[in-house]
Amino acid sequence: MSVGMRLNWINRQNSPARSIALGTFDGVHLGHQKLLEETIARKPAGGTSCVFTFDIPPEQYFRGRLRLVSSFERRVELFRSSGIDEVTWLTFGPDLTTMAAEDFVGRILVHELKAKAVICGYNYRFGSKRGGDVQYLQKQGEHHGFSVTVVPPVQGKSGQTISSTAIRQLLSEGDLAQASAYLGYYPTYEAAVGQLSIGSSLYLRIDPNLVLPGQGLYLIWCALPGSQGVPAIAWPVDEGIKSVFLDRDFELRAEAVDVQFLYKLRGYGPYQVTESDVVKARQLLPGFYLQDARVVLK
Repeated sequence: MSVGMRLNWINRQNSPARSIALGTFDGVHLGHQKLLEETIARKPAGGTSCVFTFDIPPEQYFRGRLRLVSSFERRVELFRSSGIDEVTWLTFGPDLTTMAAEDFVGRILVHELKAKAVICGYNYRFGSKRGGDVQYLQKQGEHHGFSVTVVPPVQGKSGQTISSTAIRQLLSEGDLAQASAYLGYYPTYEAAVGQLSIGSSLYLRIDPNLVLPGQGLYLIWCALPGSQGVPAIAWPVDEGIKSVFLDRDFELRAEAVDVQFLYKLRGYGPYQVTESDVVKARQLLPGFYLQDARVVLK
């Protein structure tokens, strides 16, 4: 395997056999979570459960513009918290665009990863020009001695198939409630703490490759290092958000925080926080469930 195609690992173990989840997993939404559950359930005796993925989704590599629901680090955090033992990935680039589907199976799944069970979504494609599909993977599994489990689409209450593409669209439209329902958690971003500006609003810089909720005024939760967390009201600006803490005397001393978008207070400007916004936010807060400094869906 060339240097450009060398596997990267987190928590690698000397495993003789693996159950392997395949996918890009942007957002690790409810559909992805079902796939991870199947992977853990099919872990071979004496072996490990593993996710194989890429640093960025291939379709976004070819588009030339990143619009991500979650950072790679956040994806890994969600994999590990779900109970997955190992995470391995490749940096997606020119070398991978020419890898034949047969080589992916033989060199990576069989030789490198010692696959005994492979789990993927119903629309999984792989290899040069997306030449491999689930039917091809099943035939290869019969030949090489690994099982293939295909996870069907997971649908929301509205009947729409849950996908990263759908969640990106919902976030862009500011439909925070539906995006959170599809994710299974509140949209979360790591933010670098900027400077306090005029009007006591604090600028929090967020990776511009991530899709933020669309224009509006939001109730957010800032999970601080350690066991603290504080509520604030925020609105999107270029490459980040501006926020005003509900406790106006609170002084943020951390260099970075995890920001959770909890509720859309209103979708229209101007984006100055009014007393009525603060009152509404305070009324909403008791309805949220806090666990380990973060707010979780009930």
